[in-house]
Amino acid sequence: MDPQRSTVDSPRRRRLLKAAAASGLLAAVQRNLALAQAAPDYRALVCINLAGGNDGENMLIPYDSVGYQAYAAVRTPQSGINIPQAQLQPIQPASLATPFGFHPACAPLKALFDQKKLAVVANAGTLVQPSTRAGLETQGAPRPANLFSHSDQTLAVHSADVAGFTRTGWGGRIADGLDPANGGVLFPPLITLAGMMTFVAGRTSIPLSVPSGQGFTLHNSGGGNPFQFDALREAALRQIIAQSRSNIYEDVAQMLGEEGLAASSVVYPILQNRSSPAALFFAQLDSDIARQLQTAAQLIEARAQTELKRQVFFVQQGSYDTHGNQAADQGRLLGELSQAIQAFQSALTALGLANNVTTFTLSEFGRTWKPASNAGTDHGWGNYHFVIGDAVRGGDFYGKQPTRALNGPDDLGGDGRWIPSTSIEQYGATLARWFGIADADLPYIFPNLGAFANTNLGFMG
Repeated sequence: MDPQRSTVDSPRRRRLLKAAAASGLLAAVQRNLALAQAAPDYRALVCINLAGGNDGENMLIPYDSVGYQAYAAVRTPQSGINIPQAQLQPIQPASLATPFGFHPACAPLKALFDQKKLAVVANAGTLVQPSTRAGLETQGAPRPANLFSHSDQTLAVHSADVAGFTRTGWGGRIADGLDPANGGVLFPPLITLAGMMTFVAGRTSIPLSVPSGQGFTLHNSGGGNPFQFDALREAALRQIIAQSRSNIYEDVAQMLGEEGLAASSVVYPILQNRSSPAALFFAQLDSDIARQLQTAAQLIEARAQTELKRQVFFVQQGSYDTHGNQAADQGRLLGELSQAIQAFQSALTALGLANNVTTFTLSEFGRTWKPASNAGTDHGWGNYHFVIGDAVRGGDFYGKQPTRALNGPDDLGGDGRWIPSTSIEQYGATLARWFGIADADLPYIFPNLGAFANTNLGFMG
């Protein structure tokens, strides 16, 4: 893949302009959904970003007597964030001698773990290189820029650049190389359901941003159904956009406008499909994360219409910055997340695609093991991440657990900010390989991957 390739001159974009100019709707819209089985090589990655820094240490808690007692000695009942052992959802990782317990709101995730469809990656985060406490605190070892800052660490996790200078994301850079896999298909392979974030910014790829809900089209704002498609307005807008331009900036804006209209012509009928089998699994859910995952499921279901064989999706759930009132807030968020993931996996199973789609979580950092003063926690570093799907070697933990001791060998600063033992590059490279990215292209996606010896964590089949 050529990082210097011009977005404006992309052959794929030029073909899309030509197709959009020739027709108000792409021909793919007319294809029958039954043709979806014609792409057996289909694969998708779905990133769920837990914005704000999810507290992994209350999402997964040691369940054996010694481990839980160590937890309760730091996160005491008086702290306001302690979760009683009797409320935990116990699991036994295949490679560990001791059990763990999911947060009580995560019963659907426990079920997926027990079915070996969910793997846990332990103590992952941003790293310049493999690091120790002594190296970081007394020996001048390099560390990521502006640790514990939301904006800086979100950028670092999404871009896989610990220096914070890269404004493209590893999801976007994966999409940069998908034209060959997708056979030059016109529809964008990179879709965000949560707005324009660094993760979905490529060098040559621009994501399609799809809002959750029905309003992804020009619609009639007066009377009747407010989301009724307005063909006259689209035709008028197409005539305006098609006017000749001499300025390069106007030319690019024209091109993106045409792409947006062409893509909406494909997406709108998909999201309006009242007989969608995938949508049925979300019927009882009303959270924002469930709506985003439902939209992703319907777009995956309609892969015959988009004609794609590789797709990358980005969804997001916010409000994990739990400095106070953590017990209630995190419990609500994890409950919504668990139910939405369960519905998503059930939809994929019904579609026969549970082996073709892998879902994974990101969060800018974990939180301190030591509680904060207001029944919450402060910004940490290493954290747990989940990988979900039938292609996952589930029912186990991957990576190295931190030593859970304040001022211990894995604690930077004394408050329980675990120094990661697994980098975002190692995590992402394992996913990218399963997705079909060649080893030779991994340094383009993860420029710092060479700093780490093990670039395959083994959680993908």
